[in-house]
Amino acid sequence: MEAKELIQRYAAGERDFTGIRIEGNDLENSDLPGIILRDAMLYTINLRNANLESAVLDGARLDLADLEGINLEGASLVQVNLDETILSGANLYNADLRGAGLLEASLNDADLREANLEGATAFSAFFSHANLRGANMKGIDLTSGSLEGATLRGADLSQANLSYVRLNRCVYDSETIFDNCIFPPNPVESPRTLSSDEIYPILVAQGAIQIAAGAQLQGLDLRNTDLSDADLSTANLSQANLNGADLSGASLFQANLEGADLDYADLTNADLEQASLIDAQMRMAIFCNPIMPDGTIRDDSCAEEEVEDEETVHET
Repeated sequence: MEAKELIQRYAAGERDFTGIRIEGNDLENSDLPGIILRDAMLYTINLRNANLESAVLDGARLDLADLEGINLEGASLVQVNLDETILSGANLYNADLRGAGLLEASLNDADLREANLEGATAFSAFFSHANLRGANMKGIDLTSGSLEGATLRGADLSQANLSYVRLNRCVYDSETIFDNCIFPPNPVESPRTLSSDEIYPILVAQGAIQIAAGAQLQGLDLRNTDLSDADLSTANLSQANLNGADLSGASLFQANLEGADLDYADLTNADLEQASLIDAQMRMAIFCNPIMPDGTIRDDSCAEEEVEDEETVHET
């Protein structure tokens, strides 16, 4: 089937395209929510910035496809083949990727919050700066892959294979589960199953960052990191780079933010009471009802958000 024919049939109300093979492979910017492409042959297809929210692609072949910026929120991708596929910046929030093939796939900067990646095969896959908060990653094989700068807060990585995975600047917290992961205990030993207690020192040694009350995070690069609702009370974030970070609802009570870069950070409903903001940069930061160091409530950004919400309503 040609891509043009698929779009025409979808526009006419057809949704089930199970088992099709797309020959004209350009579907960039297509709007195809809820489409059923189960077991479809979509090799090398271009779906950049397409909308496939809640689509069904179970068992589909998308090897070498370009899915940069695609919206697959809530989509079913069980046992899909995404080997060497580009998914950078993709929205995979709450997507089901159980048993997916992700060999050498690129998921840099992807939104994978609450996604189910249980049992996925992701040899040499890149999840750099991806948001995997709350993701189910049980048994995933990430051998030789990258989680550099990724957010792993609340993710379940029990029984995951993390052999030779790059973990520098990945962010985790007390709710992140590392039970029985496969990991080399040191550079000269072969990977083996380790307990959480054995893994935590290795994470620190590899530059992973634990988010916790009282944490020593001075000078760290936390740009664009999801720190919403985090407990960072009394933490030392002096000179830290929090440019564009999501700190909405975070507790920064008595935190040291001296000299920190908070430009473009979202401080909606954050608690900054008694925090030190000496020499902190806060250009274009969002101040919608945060508690400021002196105990006052700042709301000068709330009106801007209300205007944006109204514009969105009018557009729809």
